[in-house]
Amino acid sequence: MAVIIDAKPLFQRIREEVRSEVSKLKDAGITVGLAAILAEDDPTSKLYVSKKVKDCAKTGIYSEVWEIYRHPPASRERELIKLIRELNLRHDITGILVQLPLPHYMDLYRVLACVSPEKDVDGLTPFNKGIWMSSYDPRKNLLPCTAIGILDLLDHYRIDVSGMLVVIVGRSELVGKPLHKLLLDRDATPVCVHRKSRRAAELIAEADMVICAVGRPPELCHVDPFKLTGDMIREGAIVINVGIRRDDEGNVYYDVDFESVCDKASYVTKNETVGYMTRAWLLKNTVIAARIFGEKLGREKIHQLNR
Repeated sequence: MAVIIDAKPLFQRIREEVRSEVSKLKDAGITVGLAAILAEDDPTSKLYVSKKVKDCAKTGIYSEVWEIYRHPPASRERELIKLIRELNLRHDITGILVQLPLPHYMDLYRVLACVSPEKDVDGLTPFNKGIWMSSYDPRKNLLPCTAIGILDLLDHYRIDVSGMLVVIVGRSELVGKPLHKLLLDRDATPVCVHRKSRRAAELIAEADMVICAVGRPPELCHVDPFKLTGDMIREGAIVINVGIRRDDEGNVYYDVDFESVCDKASYVTKNETVGYMTRAWLLKNTVIAARIFGEKLGREKIHQLNR
């Protein structure tokens, strides 16, 4: 029977640590503030953002939600970029989160390039990509939340990925690509498979670890659906579920068939486990961003906190 990986206790501990850090930053004259932007009227995105706002409230982080999707599609990207530029200038907003994915008619790279690197709590601006593609310190640099959250969780369970064949199902900017790089830095052998991969099933069957980050459950998607089942993995594999989708009726679907995978895996995450780690690292990144912003403003107390 698989060991069930549960992130909730770790998430709660991190949230308390963040609450303490936020209090210190407030004493130093810094308002820790997060602006979350919804560019699409999507149930899954709304679910994520609502949980992030509640986390902010419990840690003392000021938060705002901007529903850019209420603008017509023809002007939505323009309005989004205008809003980002305004938020870049505000001292009460130290972190900016553009909830992904964006609608297909918007240019992801153009939008992300407008976010100030020091407020980029998703770690996806060109500047921050350059950081995590080279040398980085998770305590000081802004790394993609889900990717670093997964590694933090593996460390918590003392799972050493060195030498492992790790198959990442999905190649998104938010999860697949940064996770590939961070795993390489841990001496794993990561491989991203996607809808065009010719040997995806073979690689998944050979993998020491499978990380599913697709978000296209067969229950909702008729084109290129994906769900990992027990017959697709080898005995003793480690399985990490990332993908989640919510429909208009509130039903939630996952990338992994938890019950069947449990019969063969050595470790498997609860279906919402990675979501907890993404939320934990968003909080941590918001604090890191506030420290960076405080240093930019030349606040002496921030320098003392960072020593």
